Amino acid sequence: MDLASLTDLAKHMAWADATVWTTALSSPRSKDDSRLHATFHHVHLVQHIFSAAWRGSAAAVRPATDFAAPEDLARWGLEAHRSIHDFLATAPMPPLDGEFREPWTGEFEAYLNRHAATHTLGESVLQAILHSLHHRGQICVRLRELDVTPPTVDFIVWLWVGRPSADWTVLESCDPAR
Repeated sequence: MDLASLTDLAKHMAWADATVWTTALSSPRSKDDSRLHATFHHVHLVQHIFSAAWRGSAAAVRPATDFAAPEDLARWGLEAHRSIHDFLATAPMPPLDGEFREPWTGEFEAYLNRHAATHTLGESVLQAILHSLHHRGQICVRLRELDVTPPTVDFIVWLWVGRPSADWTVLESCDPAR
């Protein structure tokens, strides 16, 4: 996987997350839904953890209880996307095709009592993107369950509309002190 493709996928991920957040925060039914909050928290936690691992630093793991309002959680998600973007755009990176081992791989090996096969840094970045996509689908299903129409955030739609940047302006109208 080349850097340009991963960067495009990461830009789509940020756009899609921001678009879904805009929908979730715009409806009283979804804004305060605990299941949505739990899934959004998981998505952004994993984004933060992977981003830190690629840099070789420890991730600041924040529990869901750290976020008093859904907007606070969305802001944390925005931070994750900025971190991923900065990593792909400016961080001195080892080759994407170089072997990479996440710090938690040993836990996987102990749990399954087997050695983890090798993979590359590029494949690790792709994993974070695909993981987010999977859970974003769950969020859209939950929005439907709440009678909220989820946005269409397919990659091809992002391409058709000209690869827009993520729009987090929904957070501007939220009280950051809450």
